[in-house]
Amino acid sequence: MLTVTTAVADRSARTVVVIATAYAVSTYGTFLNLLALGLFALHITGSALSTGLFMAVRLAAGFLMGPLAGLLAGRYSRRYLMIGADLLSAGTLGLLVAAPAGARPALLWPVAVVLGAGQTLWGVALRSGLPDLVTADQLARANSRLVTARSVAMLLGFASAGLLVARVGYSAAFLLDAATYLLSALLLVTLRSRWGRAAATGGHGAGPGRAGDRRALLRSVGPVVVGMIGVRAADALGSASHNVGLPVYANLVRPDDPAAFAATFTTAWAVGSLVAGRWVAWRTGRGARITSERAFGIATCAMSVFFVLAFTGLPLWLLVPVAVAAGAADGYAEISYTTRLQAAPANRRAQLFGFASAAQNAGFGLGMVGCAALLDRYAPLPVIAAAHGFALAIALAFLLVSRLRNRPGHRDHQPTPQPVEVTS
Repeated sequence: MLTVTTAVADRSARTVVVIATAYAVSTYGTFLNLLALGLFALHITGSALSTGLFMAVRLAAGFLMGPLAGLLAGRYSRRYLMIGADLLSAGTLGLLVAAPAGARPALLWPVAVVLGAGQTLWGVALRSGLPDLVTADQLARANSRLVTARSVAMLLGFASAGLLVARVGYSAAFLLDAATYLLSALLLVTLRSRWGRAAATGGHGAGPGRAGDRRALLRSVGPVVVGMIGVRAADALGSASHNVGLPVYANLVRPDDPAAFAATFTTAWAVGSLVAGRWVAWRTGRGARITSERAFGIATCAMSVFFVLAFTGLPLWLLVPVAVAAGAADGYAEISYTTRLQAAPANRRAQLFGFASAAQNAGFGLGMVGCAALLDRYAPLPVIAAAHGFALAIALAFLLVSRLRNRPGHRDHQPTPQPVEVTS
């Protein structure tokens, strides 16, 4: 019996490594095209407005895909959905390269839709299916590996995008990008397993787009999870502010080399996120349970505080550790959040991640639009402080309400639900 259990655990560990590698490769492609396509849109349209609209369409596609992704991941093989999303992304980029120069401006819009929707579908299928691969006590460690993979991929994607465009041109950069998606799909094909086969949804014809079904979903997961999704959406709005504000701030503090300053900032953030992922993996590998709703709330608060501090004009020697701390808090909050949502009932998990993805995309989209408009009139610090201050207030309210609800004697007091251990 012990031999069988060990074999299952080893097989699951290998599968998680393959999936994390596919996630890193696919995420590298996403961050590569995020910058390269933005530059390309500006190059061929000559309009900052059109470039902004391209990004807005991509975000809107991801937002609208969230509920549909939850529906699809709850009914079909998640592995096949991820492979399909990778192949569509690769094919769309290949079509953009092969198209005549005159047709490329029109093709930008379907490219934005496919890449935005594909990224959301891939993420929802991955996170909702991960609990089928590992036991409950190994889930946080698996999520930490994904955060580590994302941090490395984001850093490499942003770092290489400008260099690739400058050295080999847009077409070669897009072909390389398409190759990353094909490699991700190939890695998933090699699993040759039944992983990701959807659980029964428990409802006939009920989709996540129906208001009644959404209410039933939120009731089934409880107020704590709903609160965490709200905190994460507010955090996405705050994150949008520093993503939009960083180029402006870099031009203000390092007008001689704003790109180097922005690269230093994002590298420090990615290192912090990487450290958080490795630390959680190390601790959970030794049997420690270190993720909780309270830890998620505290990490979100810390992240907002550190990001605001990073835009206060700190000298570089102090800015780097502050950005590292912001990345570490961000990575830890993401691991805690994802692990908690994965504890939802199996027949609701995919739908829940679809709803959560839509909420995060909505927060990020509103933050991008609103903060970009405010940065035309105000300096980066007050804009970023307001956005992250809002996220901080929501996180503090979540912590306060959670503490009150968990007091002994409170009518809603109950132990924190634990994930059910998966057995094979």
